[in-house]
Amino acid sequence: MQTIDLRELEKLNMLKLSIKRSMSQGEGLRRSSAKGRSAEFSGYREYIPGDDMRYVDWNAFARLDKLYIKEFMEEKEGRVSIYLDTSRSMEFGEKLKSTLMSELTESLSYIASSGRDSVYITDLANPTYTFKVPSGKQGVGTLRKWLDSIHPGEVVKSINLKESLKKAVRGRGGIAFVISDFMDEGFLEAETDILKLFGYHGMEVTLLHVLSREELEIDDDGAFQLIDSEEESKEVRLTLDRYSIRDYKKALDNYMRSIEEKARAAGGRYVLCSTGENVHKLLFESMRDLFI
Repeated sequence: MQTIDLRELEKLNMLKLSIKRSMSQGEGLRRSSAKGRSAEFSGYREYIPGDDMRYVDWNAFARLDKLYIKEFMEEKEGRVSIYLDTSRSMEFGEKLKSTLMSELTESLSYIASSGRDSVYITDLANPTYTFKVPSGKQGVGTLRKWLDSIHPGEVVKSINLKESLKKAVRGRGGIAFVISDFMDEGFLEAETDILKLFGYHGMEVTLLHVLSREELEIDDDGAFQLIDSEEESKEVRLTLDRYSIRDYKKALDNYMRSIEEKARAAGGRYVLCSTGENVHKLLFESMRDLFI
């Protein structure tokens, strides 16, 4: 999948993801009230058998003849999980939906890695494998190679999001992003169960609904021969006039509204991402509340 220019990524340095739920145990840049190791000294407490002797204050012992342990504010890394819908339907539009999905994935990973959060990405066509983005500058190049190796529709033409996510979601806490056009026929009925799945794992989930500009802005009327991108044996002859276009837009608006309402009811987020929008505008405007 096509990736984003490095100079464009560097413009995102000012952003940092807001991760409110429980976090992983690695060291990172997020302040925790728990005690641990970092550069910032917190205070002393009496030694308890089993404590790491490296943190004994021997100067205090020499003065007081009693063992005290130095405590530091522990800073934990957040866990960011990204799930990609690589169905064949993502290969649609003058600017492919898969291209915007790749740009969003790379941007979110760059922002998270810059804050020393851990990033895990899953291609839902292969839900039992999770790719961990390496930390540091090498992570950008490694992620790009991994994204370049993905070709939507190559492994499976259509993905059952509920079943794939049941296999893919693991770990505890942090935030999760599902990037999809949500063209899965049974998604709306399965959405509540999917959101509960993330809740069970303590994850705060955001649904990034990727649609092409052509899907959102149908203006042309006339007769069309359409082929189902995920089942090519299906062909539909369709005549569009202003009434059918109006009905289509109404049905799409209702579908998007239903997805958003269920997401918000479960404590999640919903963001519409059009290929007609620049990825920076989506991040700085439509997704602004994801950052601190």
